[in-house]
Amino acid sequence: MNRPRLAAALGALALALAGCPLPQPLPDYPKGGTITPPRILADGITVNGVPAAGVPLVTVPADCAGAEPRYELLAQLLDTNTLEQVEVRWFVDYQPTQGGASWVRQESVPASADQTVLTRDPSPFTFLPYQHAPRTAGTVHVVELVVSNNFYAPADEAALPNRSAAPGFETQVYRWTFLLVPGTDGCP
Repeated sequence: MNRPRLAAALGALALALAGCPLPQPLPDYPKGGTITPPRILADGITVNGVPAAGVPLVTVPADCAGAEPRYELLAQLLDTNTLEQVEVRWFVDYQPTQGGASWVRQESVPASADQTVLTRDPSPFTFLPYQHAPRTAGTVHVVELVVSNNFYAPADEAALPNRSAAPGFETQVYRWTFLLVPGTDGCP
């Protein structure tokens, strides 16, 4: 083989290898046991921007005549595995017998591009208590944030999302409890 042909062959080989995709990192899950989900940080829990960790109950005025009360709920997650996909699901007044009918929203929460940042920030969730019946004093509503790195996918693709993790995985849950109380104190 002459030198020009050898150089051309080596050049073609180099181009072919240069176009070879590099393997992408994937989460490394150990065999056996369970895979822990990202943790919900208690210090990152807020209601309308006010830290709410350890606050067992949020009171809601039941008799507002004008604008209805609204509560922006926020949480922060800690996940040491920056390669895995994390999903959050929000539920209001979850009832397992409803087949997930209380599901409100789900979203994927990406990791930071900086792999030294281990926190993730889901989008805020706005809870409007008057949008959920009944609207009378004494009514309790529970808003749940459910976090997992692998939710169970039911065989029925038409089924609504639920709170279950896939086999071998777990979920984390945080609950905000709202109690409607008589009066207008605290109306917007």
